[in-house]
Amino acid sequence: MRPNNSVGICKLCQKEAELKNSHIIPEFFYRRLYDDKHRFNVVPLDPTENARYEQKGLREHLLCNDCEQQFSKYEKYTRGIFYGGKSILIGRGNPIRISRVDYQRFKLFQLSLIFRAALSKLPFFYSVKLGHHEERIRKMLLKEDPGDETDYPCMVIVFLRDKNVPMDDFIHPPDRLKLYGHTLYRMVLGGGFWIWIISSHSRQFPRLDFILKKDGTFQIPLRKAEDSQFFKDIAQKMRKVKSHDSISMVRTNLG
Repeated sequence: MRPNNSVGICKLCQKEAELKNSHIIPEFFYRRLYDDKHRFNVVPLDPTENARYEQKGLREHLLCNDCEQQFSKYEKYTRGIFYGGKSILIGRGNPIRISRVDYQRFKLFQLSLIFRAALSKLPFFYSVKLGHHEERIRKMLLKEDPGDETDYPCMVIVFLRDKNVPMDDFIHPPDRLKLYGHTLYRMVLGGGFWIWIISSHSRQFPRLDFILKKDGTFQIPLRKAEDSQFFKDIAQKMRKVKSHDSISMVRTNLG
């Protein structure tokens, strides 16, 4: 009998088990990227490379079946928030105010996403290095403890193109930045910036209006992509790349 190459130590429970080939970015974030052949376009940011098609999202053997199912609960709930199916209240205006959010499940989803990105050895997630915060986040996830509002909070800012349509057909790798003395990671998913504050003193961050609150409220600011220097820079890089007709996903040329 040949050995199972997927057997290893689960990155969450740290037990030896058969590891699942898990999505690092949940599948529902890819739904607007797929064409009629269930392919999406990967556009490199290196202009010397050509774009290429992929049929599966970014995957890696990280979690055992039990831990995979635990994360799947959070993913299912979050999919319902953004794509319907959950009994939440969505107000009008800017920022959008969402109420009746399950604080525990949505916060643990946010933590699981940055945790998986930090664990991944794929070049797409090269910039995510959580240091000593990684172990604390692992223990929070293992205990299903979302912590306080200011424990590794996450904000979402939705960017709109023409006709106020979210840019939900676009995924960009995470990057790291410093702001107000804090380390932030941001990743473009589902039409918006997901921004994590990875800091031991994040309660001192001056812009905490938009993080998930324990009372189940969550505010999402809306911004025009054309006013964002980040999206202007990405658009300029994409124009230099020989690509297919539809641009869906970009990746850095690392490793």
